[in-house]
Amino acid sequence: MKKQRGGDVKKVGDLFDKYKRILKAPQGVVVDSFIEVVSDLVGIEIPKDRIVYTVYNKTLTLRVSGVLKTEIFLKKKEIILHMKGRIGEKSIPKIFL
Repeated sequence: MKKQRGGDVKKVGDLFDKYKRILKAPQGVVVDSFIEVVSDLVGIEIPKDRIVYTVYNKTLTLRVSGVLKTEIFLKKKEIILHMKGRIGEKSIPKIFL
């Protein structure tokens, strides 16, 4: 029996579904994305050395003033929503400290 050509054709995007589910964004990308989103939403530039991201437990630690932390916590839902769009659901931080 002869096999039909093109019978099991897959879309190119479907070939990467496995990796989209498994891979996470690197630490630097998460920090850069956070800095950009906070800059866009709050209007304040945070230096990169003031943010620590722990990949293992998805914790983002901010070493900034209390006033700035409060402002960021008030807009936490918006920040997370924007970060989902930039780096994906799996890579966003779960805890802000």
